[in-house]
Parts: sequence; C-alpha cells; structure tokens
Amino acid sequence: MILTFSRKHLAAYARDALQPRTEAGAGISVTSVHGITALERFASEIDRLNLASARPNPFLSSAFLICYALRMEYYTPGRDERLFLISQGDRLIGCAPMRRSFDDFGLPAGPFRPRGVRFQFLAPLDTEQPGILAAPEDEARVASALIHYICKKERGWGMLEFAGQRPGTALHCAVYAAVGRNFRARDINVNPYHEIGVVWKDLNAYFRSLAKKMRSNISRQARRLFAAGRPELVLATGAEAVTPWFDAYCELESRSWKHGTASSIQRHPRRVCFYREIAAGKGGLDPGFIGIVLDGVLIAGLFYGSNATASPDYHGAWCLEMAYDQSRAELGPGQLLLLLAVGQAIEKGHTYLNFMQNFAYFKHRWAAEPINVVNVRLIRRISLRNVSTSLGDLRRKMRARHQRMDRGAAPEGHGPAKEERNDRSALAAANQDRARALAEVALANAGTGLRRLNRKESCAFLPFKLE
Repeated sequence: MILTFSRKHLAAYARDALQPRTEAGAGISVTSVHGITALERFASEIDRLNLASARPNPFLSSAFLICYALRMEYYTPGRDERLFLISQGDRLIGCAPMRRSFDDFGLPAGPFRPRGVRFQFLAPLDTEQPGILAAPEDEARVASALIHYICKKERGWGMLEFAGQRPGTALHCAVYAAVGRNFRARDINVNPYHEIGVVWKDLNAYFRSLAKKMRSNISRQARRLFAAGRPELVLATGAEAVTPWFDAYCELESRSWKHGTASSIQRHPRRVCFYREIAAGKGGLDPGFIGIVLDGVLIAGLFYGSNATASPDYHGAWCLEMAYDQSRAELGPGQLLLLLAVGQAIEKGHTYLNFMQNFAYFKHRWAAEPINVVNVRLIRRISLRNVSTSLGDLRRKMRARHQRMDRGAAPEGHGPAKEERNDRSALAAANQDRARALAEVALANAGTGLRRLNRKESCAFLPFKLE
C-alpha cells in the first residue's frame, strides 16, 4: 500500500518525529515517531526493551503490534499510530506504543460534529496488561517522562488513557502525579485478568488440587463425551500444525453460542485476518491449538499463544479464543479444553497460564487468581472530554439512585431464553458434512507439531478414568 502525504503533514512529521526534545531533566529526552513504519523501524529496540522488562509481554512485541495495527478492525491502519521513544543521552531506555484517536460526543449538529482527541495504547483491547516498555530500574522515570511530554508538548487532546493497569505501578502513579490545575485523573474499574501460576509437576497433580466437586464434574462429563461416539483429542503446536485448524474453528464458531455475537472472531473480516495471522505465527506469539473431535467433527477448540521462543527464561501462555458446539454443551467440552490447556502449560514449562478477562465466577474454580486492574485516565479540565465525563458521572449516579428505589427491577445476566437456546442447538446440529470435511483437511495437513490421541491414548493421558 502506497501512502501519500501533504507538504504540511510531512513538515509536521519532520518537526515532531525527527527532533528529540528534552523535557524531564537528567538528560531524559522523548521523541514521537508516527505511523506503522515507526514500529517496523524500531522493531529490534521494542523487542529488546520487552525482553528486559520485569514480565516480557508478547502483546507488546513488535510483531504483535504491527499485526494489530494492520489487521485489527478497531482502527484504520496507518492513521495516528505513535511510538514514543524515551532516551537518556544516546541510550534508548523505554518506549510506549500508542495511538491518537477521535471520540464523537453526541449527535452531529448540522455541519458541526463535537469531537475529542484521546491518546491511548496502540493495542488496548484483546490483550493482557498493555503498557510501556522499559527495564524495571528505568520504568518510573520512563513513565514520568512520557506523561510530562504528552502533557507539555502534545496539543489538542482531552484524555490520556492507559488500559489494564495495576494500581500503584509506575505508569499509574505517573498519571496521578500530573494532577493539578490543568488535569484530573480517575480510575475506571474493569474486569480483572485471571492467571494460573503453574506449580504442579504434571496434570495429575494439578487435577488433584482442584475441589472434589470440580473434579467430579470434569470427569463425569468427559466420560459422557467419550461414550457419545468416536472421540479424538488434538494437541497442535507451531504454525505448521495450528494453521490448518483455523477454518475448522471458524466453522465451529457458527455452531457455538458465539455465533452472531460480538464475541465471534467472524464479526468483522479484518478480525478474521488478524487471528489468521496469529494462528500462522505472524503475530508475535507461538501458536497452539487444542481440539476435541467427535465422529470426525470438531466440537470444541481453543487457540492459545505463548512467548517461549522470544523469552526462553521466563515465559507463559495465554488462552486467546475458545468455542464449542452448542448442541454438545451437556458433554462439557469446554471444561475438557481448559484442563488440556493447563496440561500443555505444565508440559511446556510455562510459568503461568493466563485466562484473560471476563467470566471470573468460572475461572476461579480452576485455581486462577485475579489480577486486578483499572483503566487510568488523565483528563484535561478545559475540554469537551471533561464536560462529557462529568455529565456521564451524573447520569450514572441518577440511574443508580433510580435502581435502588425500584425494588421490582429484574436482575441482569440470566442468559438466553429457552427458545433461543433451542434455536442455537438446531443451528449447531446442521451442516455436519462441511464440518467433517474441514476437520479431515486439518488432520491431514497438520505437520509434525500435531498429536492425536485416540480413546486408548486419551485414557492414558487424562488424570481420571474414562471407562
């Protein structure tokens, strides 16, 4: 793709991107470089700083950031990406991959559209603990220099937002240090991440550590699954083995509860392209796939990624996307997938297995501990954003007061109605021939990274009796 820029834009680029400014004292300078080409140009430095950080994060690798900027549907690629480089003298000690985006406030009034500018992480969604990149000893001054530069030198923005931050960390503290006459800060509560610290020697030891009722549910449903037909467990690692399962997984989603919802990876063509790149190993993660095949049809699948190649001394795994056939829900295929995911994490020597966000009530049963985070915001007091935020706070307070007074209000979150569940089950049972054909192609082209466990092999592999 060839991009053309006006002379005014090129002049602004030269001024902002090529002339470092010292703002934070002690020889610290901050430079802002624009565009996806900045990620490509400084890819080696991004990965060096990521590896030097306290917890190397594959969602902050150069490959993932480039893939996200090019493929993810949330933003237009090539528009308003910013890479902030923080240096001390001639040494680059930190960087912050970010973007500048626009928010609309209300409906347009004639030719006028009230808009606000937001600075945020380049990849704030579908990631885990996004942040700045720096060695632990440099993190505080890098965060301080970044906030100082954006407040003093970047113009026209109303809100600076950092998603998924642990309270009390360097970046969180740096935001609150900027509070004063011109800015105010606030934390927005969001769902925690959940993570299992991998401390067991094998899958049997992990399974025995779970609650008795949990063990009973998993084993009982697995026995029902293995009695329902001809089962096969699929464990695929590496791009060659994982890529062939992508189309089979997309077809599986059409038979799952995710069909037609915002949780589906098929909700947007660019989102499909993004996850296809992840499965192909082009997104900064080592890809893995766990599948359950019953009578030749994929009835459950889970994509995960790890950073073992990039960070061999300290690495983890992340559950990225999971789906199961709604018509087979009573067999508990989702539970078996997660058990196998823990088994893979133990086998590959990962330090932790991250379940990402949402469904906290379910994940704690798997010995996953919450990582409590907030979206921390720095808001310019004289801005449309501040007015909009203040009005929103007032509306929420009034709504909460009204709900407290309305004792007859029905609780939320009771799931789909029975008729809707029946419709989804009917949809899930359809088109089995196509599903079987896609699974057959995947099994035939999965390469050397594929392990296929039949009934006998599964009995030896799983930590409970199937017969």
